[in-house]
Amino acid sequence: SWSYYGSVGFAEQNGFLFLAIYLGVTVAFMLTPLLLQPILKLTREFQLASLADLFAFRYRSQAAGVLVTLFMLVGALPYIALQIRAVTESLSVLSQEAPPSSIAMGFVVTLTVFAILFGARHISPREKHQGLVAAIAFESLVKLLALLAVGIFAIAGIFGGLDGLSGWLEAHPEALDRLYAPMTDGPWSTLLFLSFAAAFLLPRQFHMIFTENMDPRALRTAAWGFPLFLLLLNLPILPVLWAGEALGTPVQADYYVLALTLTEGSEWFTIATFIGGLSAASAMVIVTTLSLSYMVLNHILLPASYPDPKLDLYRWLLWTRRLMIFLVLLAGFAFYALLEHNEGLVQLGLISFVAVAQFLPGIVGLLYWRSANRWGFIAGLLGGATVWHFTLLHPLLAGSALVPPVEAPLVLMAQSGLDRWEFATFASLAVNSALFVLMSMVVRQSREESEAANACCAGSLAPPTGVVTARSPQDFARELGSLLGPATAEREVEQALRDLGLPDDEQRPPELRRLRDQIEKNLSGLIGPAMAHM
Repeated sequence: SWSYYGSVGFAEQNGFLFLAIYLGVTVAFMLTPLLLQPILKLTREFQLASLADLFAFRYRSQAAGVLVTLFMLVGALPYIALQIRAVTESLSVLSQEAPPSSIAMGFVVTLTVFAILFGARHISPREKHQGLVAAIAFESLVKLLALLAVGIFAIAGIFGGLDGLSGWLEAHPEALDRLYAPMTDGPWSTLLFLSFAAAFLLPRQFHMIFTENMDPRALRTAAWGFPLFLLLLNLPILPVLWAGEALGTPVQADYYVLALTLTEGSEWFTIATFIGGLSAASAMVIVTTLSLSYMVLNHILLPASYPDPKLDLYRWLLWTRRLMIFLVLLAGFAFYALLEHNEGLVQLGLISFVAVAQFLPGIVGLLYWRSANRWGFIAGLLGGATVWHFTLLHPLLAGSALVPPVEAPLVLMAQSGLDRWEFATFASLAVNSALFVLMSMVVRQSREESEAANACCAGSLAPPTGVVTARSPQDFARELGSLLGPATAEREVEQALRDLGLPDDEQRPPELRRLRDQIEKNLSGLIGPAMAHM
């Protein structure tokens, strides 16, 4: 919805700054060999299904996984609410009246069904969801074609061609002046940085780039294909904005894309345009909800309430994951329902962008700083999250009269002379990075952290060392059976033996060590790295 609807509104208010969002994403994908490929290698090798899994594995900390999950859940709620709001407000543009709140709730229930169908049908979450990947690809094509069609309609149908558009711009030079004016003093670097972080740290992005990756070679195609896709997606933004201004369209600029087809186009064109926006919102919410449901299940629910070994673990995980999908969507709906909608779509999304940027210091430590430790990561994230809350989330809630206002952060922001996004980004990441570095230098790493750091930072992905006391695969199954249940334990040991091509009667200590590591990796894909390691 940000790209499909919000970009036009952002361009109206901030001119060419709207391009900074997409340039930041392009930079992230240009750094694929240094940034995305190492993360993909880790997630595939150790079966890490989410950002919380990645940090819990590197910093060998269940607390790190819980903290990342809670903060990601809170940080993503504005982004989920944005999609729900975009769908309901676009319906109001179509019907010329405010739709009842039951429509938003119906949208949430429908998304729950689709999220379960596309992303929670398999008993084991380790399996790739080809249907989901195909659906996201199709959705991307639908919204691209719909937006390009509206752009062509704006030029040919409203202005009568490129000559007509050029003539209108000559007659209205202020239209171009408004685009250039924010470029001199706008937060270019901040928006570039935030979109760079969001490109691979937002739950939806992480899930599609890494968790659902079918083939590592696809990332090399995405390195140039995704920026090209974004370029095409941005081509219609300015023609749509100018067409809306030329017609004096009586709606927010966020919804010019839909309003143009409603006032000048045919009924089928209007419906097709609405479907493009609906598919964009639906796909984002479904994938984000799937990713968050994995995190909540693996890092909060399982450690707090592990199922009885007598139960079928696979079926318990499947139905609990489905319940988590619905509860996460319900939380997004509650956030949408409680908010006063006085922020633009892009501004609402930027709150989530600043939230996920708090994970960047941890990513740098994960990939390139072996001395980084769990205490530094936890302290940094807590500090950055606190600043983010008081500079962005709290004012948003206070604007809806949900919490009392706190003046101190706003006073500091005014005294700094910085834009709200510049101040929130700089202050939160300064506190985050300082605490991360300081605590990592003061506190020594544990042996397990050091081994995980070597696995993450070294090109070899060397497994941790240690002594295996089991004498046979049957010993593994017997010990695991007390926690997983006998049937599940047998299945997991057999799966690991198949993965390694080892016989059922394997007794060589080095091979049993490999078997132990493979079982842990496989369990990590099932119940998360923290529980698997325990």
